[in-house]
Amino acid sequence: MADPHPRLTYLSYTQILWKDRLSIRLGRLTINSVSSEEFLGSRYFKAFTSVGIDLVPLGIFLNAPGAFGYPNTTWGARVKFQPVKQFYAMVGAYNGDPRLKQGTLHGVDFSLRGPVFAIGEIGVRWNYEQHLARFSGNLKVGGYYNGGTARVFGSPTETERGRSGLYVVADQVLTHWGDSTQDRRLGVFGSLIAAPDQRIDKVPYFSDAGLVVYGPSSKRPRDFIGLAAVYGSYSRDLRGREEINPALAGVQNFEMTLELNYGWTIRPGLLFEPDLQYIVHPNGDTRLPNAVAIGLNLVLNL
Repeated sequence: MADPHPRLTYLSYTQILWKDRLSIRLGRLTINSVSSEEFLGSRYFKAFTSVGIDLVPLGIFLNAPGAFGYPNTTWGARVKFQPVKQFYAMVGAYNGDPRLKQGTLHGVDFSLRGPVFAIGEIGVRWNYEQHLARFSGNLKVGGYYNGGTARVFGSPTETERGRSGLYVVADQVLTHWGDSTQDRRLGVFGSLIAAPDQRIDKVPYFSDAGLVVYGPSSKRPRDFIGLAAVYGSYSRDLRGREEINPALAGVQNFEMTLELNYGWTIRPGLLFEPDLQYIVHPNGDTRLPNAVAIGLNLVLNL
C-alpha cells in the first residue's frame, strides 16, 4: 500500500521489435499492470477490490521488499520474448531499494542504491484464436530473487543473504452463453506464491482463488459478479518468537479474506461496484475478532 502523497509513477520507453516477437521496456517501472502484460497477472484480478488481489497477488510484496507495484515505481528493465502466440518468456531486473517507496520522495528520487530485484516468468495460453476464445486459458510460472540481506526472525544480529520465491498463476474460461459478441462467460482463476524460507519470509505461502461471472443477465451484459478467497500463512519461526510474549504483538497464524462483489456498468467507462468482505484473523492475529468490511468502488475511465 502506498502512503498518501503525490508522486511520479510511470516514466518509461517501450520498443517492439522483430514483428512483435520481442518487447523491451526501460525506465521507471512496476512488476504489475492493469492490462496484465507484466508479471503475475490475470485478467480476472481487476474485478476485485481486496488488496490481496490487487492486480497481482499481494504475497510477493509481503516477502520481497524490493518488488515495486503500482503506484510505486523504480528504475528497471523488462524484456519479453514471444516467438508464437501460445508461449512467451520474460525477465526483469529492477533497483530494489525499498526506501524509494516512501511517499515523501514523490517518486523522483532517481538514485540506484540497490540491491537488485530480479524476476522471470514463462507463460502458456491456449484457445487464443477468436473462434476458440470461448474456452481460453492461461498458465504462468515464475520466480524471483531479492538481493541484499534479510534479518532472521527473533535474532538482533543474524541475517541471511537474499530472498527468493516461486509462483504460479492460472485462469480458465469454463463456459459461455448468449450472444458471442457480448462475451458473457464464467471464468475461474487461482494463484500460489511460495517463499519457503521461514526464517526470513513473513508469509511463506500465499494463495487466492475465485470466479467471475461476466454478463449475468441479457439485460446487463457488461456487469459482473465476483467471488474470491485469499489466504496467507505466516512463518512458523515468526510465530514461535511471538508465542514467547504474545501480549506485545499477538500471534500471527494465518489470515483469510472472502470477497463478494457486483460490478454495475452504468455506462461505458463508468463502473459502480458494491463490495462485501469477510476477514478471518485480521493481520493474522488470532486475538483479533473476525471483521466485515463493506465498501463502494467507483471507477471512471475517460
